[in-house]
Amino acid sequence: MTPSAPHLTRDQRLIRRILRVNHAGEHGAIAIYSAQIAHLGRRAEARDWLIATLAHERRHRGAFREAMPSRNAKPCRALGVWSVGGWVLGCLTALTGTAGVMACTAAVERTVHGHLQEQMAFLERCDPGLAEVVADVRREELEHLAYAEARLPPGSALPRLLEPLIAACTELLIATSTRGDSVRLRQALRAS
Repeated sequence: MTPSAPHLTRDQRLIRRILRVNHAGEHGAIAIYSAQIAHLGRRAEARDWLIATLAHERRHRGAFREAMPSRNAKPCRALGVWSVGGWVLGCLTALTGTAGVMACTAAVERTVHGHLQEQMAFLERCDPGLAEVVADVRREELEHLAYAEARLPPGSALPRLLEPLIAACTELLIATSTRGDSVRLRQALRAS
C-alpha cells in the first residue's frame, strides 16, 4: 500500500518535491528549446544543437516522470505556467539570434545546475536510485552549459544583460509554480 501524503517521512516529502520541481523544470526547458527552434528558422547555426538538446530535455523529463509513481510523487499542477513561460522566454531570446539563445541556455543551465547540485548529497544518502538519475541529467545539463558558454560572443553586452534577468525569471518561475515548494526544498536540503 502506498503511504498517503500525511504519513510520509520528511525525506519522502523532500524526494517528492525534488521530482516535482525537476520534472517541471524539464517541461519548461522543452518549451524554451521548442520555441527557439521554431523562431530561429532553418538557417540558424545552432539549429542541430538545439534539436539534439531538445531530445535530451525530453529524455530528462521522461526519467523524472518515470521515477514518480514508486515515490508517491505527482507532476506539478502548474505545468501550463512552465509551458507558457518557457515558450515566451524561448521566443524572446530567439529574437536576439544565436547570442541570445546561448545566453538563455547558459543562464538557465547554470541555475538548474545549482538546484541539482544541492539535491545530490541528500539523494545519495536517501535515494541512491534517484541520485543516479539526477547525476545523469546533471552531466548533460553541464554539457549544455559548456556548449553555450563557449559560443557566447566575447565582449558582448547581450549575455551580461540577459543572463541575470533569465536566471531571476527561472528562479521566480520555479518558486511561483511550486507555490514556494522550491524555496522550502532548498531550505530543507541545506538543513539535512
